[in-house]
Amino acid sequence: MTVKNKKILAQNIVVGMYVSALDRPWIETDFLLEGFFLENGKDVERIQQLCEFVYIDVELTSERITINTAEPSLLAKIKTIANTDIKDISFTRKSSVIKSKGIPAPETHYKKTTSFSTEFRTANQLYKDITIAASQLFSDASTQKDIDLALVKRSATAVVDSVVRNPDAFLWLTRLHEKDTHSHHRSLRTSIWAIAFGRYLGLEKEKLNNLSTALLLCNIGKAKLPVELLEHEDELNAEELLQYKNHVELTLEALKIMGRTPQAIITIIRAHCERYDGSGYPLHLMGDEISFLAQIAGVVSYYEEITNRRIQENSLDPARAVEHLYSLRNKLFMSDLVEEFICSIGIYPVGSIVELNSKEIAIIVEQNSQNQLLPKVLILRDIKREPVNVFKLLDLYKINQDSGSISPKIINTYPLGTFAIDVSEVTQGLDTATKKITMKNNHWDIKGLLKKVLS
Repeated sequence: MTVKNKKILAQNIVVGMYVSALDRPWIETDFLLEGFFLENGKDVERIQQLCEFVYIDVELTSERITINTAEPSLLAKIKTIANTDIKDISFTRKSSVIKSKGIPAPETHYKKTTSFSTEFRTANQLYKDITIAASQLFSDASTQKDIDLALVKRSATAVVDSVVRNPDAFLWLTRLHEKDTHSHHRSLRTSIWAIAFGRYLGLEKEKLNNLSTALLLCNIGKAKLPVELLEHEDELNAEELLQYKNHVELTLEALKIMGRTPQAIITIIRAHCERYDGSGYPLHLMGDEISFLAQIAGVVSYYEEITNRRIQENSLDPARAVEHLYSLRNKLFMSDLVEEFICSIGIYPVGSIVELNSKEIAIIVEQNSQNQLLPKVLILRDIKREPVNVFKLLDLYKINQDSGSISPKIINTYPLGTFAIDVSEVTQGLDTATKKITMKNNHWDIKGLLKKVLS
């Protein structure tokens, strides 16, 4: 029986062959047709840049390349390839050297245009609305319904606009809601991290929108995986892990059926689980083989994962997560990108629960560009770890500059959920603190401080 399709190395393809399949889904490429003849050298070059191996239709290839149109050497090559199985061909990477152009120059510069308190009110309602939309997205994916891409894009744009105005409000909400491990919540939080990081890097808004949309969509394939895989994703064996990694392909297949997803978004989704050293999946890309936006998506997705494990005690607090991420430079992620991400979120990211040297417990509300070790905090627990009677909003940097001998500082960090601190309490505390005109604590003038913090 004649074998119609043959699997061959891309380096062996020639003009005139009929390529019937690639080593990846067609949706992951910019080819308009699923199967075509190689018409010229440019077609050959495009395939070789994209693929390690392809499948050729031997019968169609033989019909196209005949004695009358092909040189004997070419026909000999075709015949050899047609009678050679892929198992007989050496399959190795063209190069094991990681190539990287580094981080591109900023395309724009963003300034905060609203205060934290103002943007928080907008972001808080928006977060609730988008959470509902994200939940519907996963529900539709699990029941094979068409996904409302227009809704996803509108949601992504709304988040981008808020984060561009003031990133701290959404980052704060992201951290407060981090205990929820459902896939759609994770996608939303990761999307917010990516926008904030992209804003910091000076990416233009179109790219921020693509990042946001891609990360809202990137986990819909998980809706098609067995529930037990998702519930135990932190402790899968080798066979289960292999099945779990199919979520990328499942996502791409779902989007392909819809047929309306821009290629820029597909590119991010396809490679957001790839890693700098080639250890990722599904294609084991490395270095600059991974698009820059996909590299950003990979870093923020990983950070979300290690700070929010399904088994909560396995999660890393922000400070330790930053230390762990730093150890992965030029391994899982580009060194420069890791360092810039750490700079963007700060040593103590917004929403982190911390202990001051006064023994009070606080939550990070805003970063200080002058000193990342001295952010703006909201005091929630007294020295006995009891809820405070009076909420206090403090700018540690400003206080340390003005107080002289008094110097409040952060001495420890805690995982989210510690001390039973939840979203409603923090929301109430922030609202109460920002409404107070005058307040004093430890001889610090809060009235003047609030005007500067919230201006």
